Amino acid sequence: MLREAEWARDMSVPTLDKYMANGYVSFALGPIVLPALYFVGPKLPDDVVKHPEYHSLFKLVSTCGRLLNDIRSFERESKDGKLNAVTLSVTHGNGRISEEAAIEGLSHRVEMQRKELLKLVLQREGSVVPSACKDLFWKMSKVLHQFYIKDDGFSSMGMANTVKAIIHEPITLNYLGDSKLITDYN
Repeated sequence: MLREAEWARDMSVPTLDKYMANGYVSFALGPIVLPALYFVGPKLPDDVVKHPEYHSLFKLVSTCGRLLNDIRSFERESKDGKLNAVTLSVTHGNGRISEEAAIEGLSHRVEMQRKELLKLVLQREGSVVPSACKDLFWKMSKVLHQFYIKDDGFSSMGMANTVKAIIHEPITLNYLGDSKLITDYN
């Protein structure tokens, strides 16, 4: 958040890549998810917490959250003079990228990140992160998608019950012949 305040103070416009490198951390999911991971089941040794797989899970969820937040809140944030991924995409597009095109591109990026997250969550061979921890990352992803499904998530009164249902619904795996796997992650 300090970096974002410095950008605002200096009236600097970072690249989208620089913004996202900072943005997934400033989304502040760490203080919510990471402590919870220590209470969901198996003990997490330091080598697991420091492992690249663990960092990848966190980064993927946080990146999805940052982008979803930016997509749903860019109009309000633009009025407040705040940077976000949509406005940066339009700004750096030099008039060639509309708000709609920026949102479409960022939404595609969210889906690619979410698929990569699911791949890591379902990976068993060679994985060092316990399944219970991976499932928590996935559930947080589902909560974020629900939270930002229509708007910024803060104005929806029915959100609490929906979030509870998302957390308690398991990932459904359907096996077809020849070991083909269909995953329902919505």
